[in-house]
Amino acid sequence: MAQDTAEQSASPDTQRVELPETQPEEAEGKAIVVTGSRIKTSTFNSPSPIAVIDPEIAEKRGVIDTAEMIQASPIASGSAQVTSAISSNFVTDGGPGASTISLRGLGANRTLVLLNSRRAGPAGTRGAVSAFDLNVLPQSIIQQVQIEKDGASSVYGSDAVAGVVNILTKTHTEGLELSATANVSQDGGADQFRMSGAWGTEWGGSLGGHVMIAADYYKQTELAQGQRKYLDCPEDYIFDKSGSRIDLVDPRTNSQRCAQLSWGQVYLYDYSYLYGVDSNTIGTNGRRIGRIGYSYPGENLGNYVPGIVATNPWQLNAPGFYGMGYSPASGAIDHLYKNPMYGAATVIPQTKRLTFYGDASVHLGEHVEAYVEGLWNRRETYQNGFRQFWNYTYTGNFDGGGFGDPRITNITGAYILSPTPITDHADSSQRVDYWRAVGGLRGDFGSFLNGWTWDGYVQYSKSKGSYTNDQIYKDSVDQQTFRTDFCTGEFSAVRHAPCVDMNWTDPAFLAGEFTQAQRDYLFGVETGHTDYSQLNGELSVTGSVITLPAGDLGVAGGITVRRDSIYDRPGDITYALIYGEDPNDPDSYINNSWGNTSSGITAGNAVTKEVFAELDVPLIYNTPFVQQFTVSGSARLTNYTATRKSDGAKASDNGNWTYKVGANWQVNDWLRFRGTYGTSYRAPALFEQFLANQSSFIGQRSIDPCINYGTALAAGTISQLVADNCASDGIGPTYPGGAATATVLSGGGLGVVKAETSTAKSVSLILTPRFDFLPGTRINLAVDYFDIRVKGEISQLGAANIVFGCYNSNFFATDPLCSLFTRQTTAPVNAISVVHDSFINVNEQENEGVDVTANVAQDLGSWGRAEFTAEMTWQMKDTKALYAGTLEDFNGRAGEPIWTGGFNLLWTKGTWSFYYGLNVIGGTSDVDAFIQDNGATCLTSALFPSGYCEKLRVSPVYYHSLSITKELANLNITLGVTNLFNTKPPRVSVYGNGEISTFGQSVFSSQYDLIGRRGFVTVKAKF
Repeated sequence: MAQDTAEQSASPDTQRVELPETQPEEAEGKAIVVTGSRIKTSTFNSPSPIAVIDPEIAEKRGVIDTAEMIQASPIASGSAQVTSAISSNFVTDGGPGASTISLRGLGANRTLVLLNSRRAGPAGTRGAVSAFDLNVLPQSIIQQVQIEKDGASSVYGSDAVAGVVNILTKTHTEGLELSATANVSQDGGADQFRMSGAWGTEWGGSLGGHVMIAADYYKQTELAQGQRKYLDCPEDYIFDKSGSRIDLVDPRTNSQRCAQLSWGQVYLYDYSYLYGVDSNTIGTNGRRIGRIGYSYPGENLGNYVPGIVATNPWQLNAPGFYGMGYSPASGAIDHLYKNPMYGAATVIPQTKRLTFYGDASVHLGEHVEAYVEGLWNRRETYQNGFRQFWNYTYTGNFDGGGFGDPRITNITGAYILSPTPITDHADSSQRVDYWRAVGGLRGDFGSFLNGWTWDGYVQYSKSKGSYTNDQIYKDSVDQQTFRTDFCTGEFSAVRHAPCVDMNWTDPAFLAGEFTQAQRDYLFGVETGHTDYSQLNGELSVTGSVITLPAGDLGVAGGITVRRDSIYDRPGDITYALIYGEDPNDPDSYINNSWGNTSSGITAGNAVTKEVFAELDVPLIYNTPFVQQFTVSGSARLTNYTATRKSDGAKASDNGNWTYKVGANWQVNDWLRFRGTYGTSYRAPALFEQFLANQSSFIGQRSIDPCINYGTALAAGTISQLVADNCASDGIGPTYPGGAATATVLSGGGLGVVKAETSTAKSVSLILTPRFDFLPGTRINLAVDYFDIRVKGEISQLGAANIVFGCYNSNFFATDPLCSLFTRQTTAPVNAISVVHDSFINVNEQENEGVDVTANVAQDLGSWGRAEFTAEMTWQMKDTKALYAGTLEDFNGRAGEPIWTGGFNLLWTKGTWSFYYGLNVIGGTSDVDAFIQDNGATCLTSALFPSGYCEKLRVSPVYYHSLSITKELANLNITLGVTNLFNTKPPRVSVYGNGEISTFGQSVFSSQYDLIGRRGFVTVKAKF
């Protein structure tokens, strides 16, 4: 490759490539193209920093998955990535099971992935498909990955805002190659197995060419929550001011309580005051008892907390139930402890992949070569889950005179109840078929334009995904809500299913033990389908215009046309036909999934037309202090038109110019400077324009700053401006919040969203000293400064930001944000009813930092050769602003460490090689963010009236790997250990911690290993 090690990232998977001491004679006449430029050159002078990842080195540390290999590079590990575990437990673009790459933390939509230097179409499920899914291409087929670490839209087009990941596949294979790998964890779960094979041949002559075909099968077993203690039981993990741990202790286990999702509980809404009686759901500490839980066999909750005694018909009478969560004692016995459903829940999903790949070329004479490339991949993933669900109803005797829900036979009193059962009917699975075909011609112009080459190709890719989800029928839950009679003979509103009477406060029902009739009535399964296709063609030429005194003036140019299209139809529950309605009428469909985001059909296409040009000008050569000085430039003009399928509505964005300039100053044999400055562009993703209107639900307390704003103002958690605006809206200082949830409506922004723009600059110092007294030593060092700024990011503000931004505005109530939500004028008065949160151009984001890359290689004579490589990234700034006045710096917080590093040492002696790798994730702290949101890190609560302190700092984490490889005749065997010291993910406080995402006891971020120590073996054979 035409890159010296000093300008490559020395991640644990980096391949060292030598930089000769002088201009390489062997490179003369051998023009090559390196990621970041389309101009062929025989010099080693790319102005852009390029990281190179070698899959063979990755295998030496036990990595056999493409996503894991690329995401582990320090350029990526400095920010949170979407892994299969993350996408299976959070809502992410591409759907569950997807794995993407986000350079510099700017998002996968702003990182362009190329496959053999050509744009690769996205893959995934659900409407928000936009980024390339790294599951598509198995690591066994990859020859090398080149990462350009600055913006490159002028060279490669839209999306190359943060950089470009160019995955280069194997092409020239001679004979048959077979490989098998097993990577097995010490404690079980997430075991990986891979088998692959490739066959190829080459031939010469006037019709010379090559052909290569390959196949790969990969399987990863599930890692369930219960298979690791640190993932299973989220203890409070809080401390007093002296540093002593003060978690609540569960008297049933005599251990720190597990603060998981509550289950088997009934939430209470007290209306006994309507009848002039004192409430009996006030604890001895004066706090209201907001929920009760049943004492199941063996729990004996009455031994730990007092029962609730009713002295009249309007007070709560719930035999066997006890108050929970209102005091330390009741918090300790809360139904948050381990339930069998919890332990079975998926952390890392079971994944199976099957891939076939082929590549061939043939010369059609002296000046023309035809080439083809084909890829087919199937991914199947499965997630086990559990969830709460609830409804609202009366007690069996609400008014003391018989009014109420006749099915609720075990609870009486003037209370509205919200029973909250748990269920394991929450599984999901996905199957994604992806195929890609490329066909093209390339060649030169012969003596007509000596040295000029051309390339024209057509590429088509398609992702065809299906996603199956367990659902709860909304019409069934609605039919059970606020009943005052039995429902026998009635039918549900959407499905027309016969109603089933059930007691929602039955302890067995609350614990998820349902009869078959109840299951059939409440639960269903649906399958949605997502198709995403991309068709693009490109024609380009490159060559030398003139020979200047300092070298050839190189140019490149071309045109490209691309059409992307998406069609996503949710399943028949999320997009349900109302019984008896016209299936051809879109208004006949409704969301019938309880508690899930609704969605309609997302469909449309976009056509992109571009022209581009590039220039490389050598200005000075072989003068004092300037061995060589070149400047380069590129520009691209992009026109974009999007069309929504449902109504044919169009939106165009034309005349978008992007450019990039660079300079390379080779001072002498050992010192070089380089730098770039450019602009980039990202056209709106299809889902950002066409996403069908969706509805979801969010808690009032999560979004409304006017709830109890008098107390919040006194505590200093809101400003006087917010309080004044709440008051001017007619809301009192003790307003309790009204309803439990608000509806959030979102959808695509066709005609509203515009393209994102960005600027990127990089400056580098490169040292490649050679010493006569160390003839066998190679030393390379590069320091790269980068700064990428994105303006007009396409995003959603979020319901909480919309509401808070309105009340925090000096222009309340005419601020545009105030028009995006409404409050109810009928009961419950002032509750936020609807928030509109569609895609708009609002965000601004900046990432600034320094990469340091080092490589030292030493010839040890008869002892072989040793090589040490290192790459470190210091992140200096990682800011994001949703709108003016909301700039927030995430640098150094969980998931965004200031520093990350990758180090590896390889010693090769004869047929033996020994590898040691070290990945380091720098420490993080969310203390400042927590103080900003809560006022302090030591607080008080009903469960900890004497106070508690949060642990929000994470120490650096070190992951070690070892392996040994033996080469035999036609056979290669590698044995090794990953995560040698079984390092667990770091811990932070779980109780009261709204700043850091956690899973069980652990920080849940892509940088941290969730599996633990594992051993691996790889066997390769060649025939």
